[in-house]
Parts: sequence; structure tokens; C-alpha cells
Amino acid sequence: MTDKRAQTDPMDHDTLTTTDVWKKKRDDLKTKRNSLFEKYSKHPHDVHLAVEIKTIDDEIAECTQKMDRKGGQLISKK
Repeated sequence: MTDKRAQTDPMDHDTLTTTDVWKKKRDDLKTKRNSLFEKYSKHPHDVHLAVEIKTIDDEIAECTQKMDRKGGQLISKK
């Protein structure tokens, strides 16, 4: 099985390595952000794009903080 899930929770909840989950989410957000920033570079007066990029930047920062806090700990998948 190549899945990174582990049956370590006594209540048989699927668990995933926290850093893997947050890293994947952060990488996906960065890809989306870079695409939007490329559009914004061509249209710097587009406030909607700027706000969307800011929102994604905040989500990226949140993912990074959660990765730093959790390290390699396991969490329950909900």
C-alpha cells in the first residue's frame, strides 16, 4: 500500500502525517497564487486579483505555521 495512512488511532480513525497534508495544501495554494500573480502582473490595477492573492498568501502562511507546530505528529483525519 503506497498510501501514507496509518491505523494508529485507538478508535480506528484514519490518520495522516500532518506535515504531508499541510505541505500538499501549501504547494497547491502556491501554484494557484503564482498563476494569479502572473495575471496580476499584466493588470496591476485589478483589485479583485490583488485581494484573491492576499487571501491565498494568508492561507499559505497558515499552512506553514501548522507544519512548523505539528512537525511529524499524527492527527486524526476527520
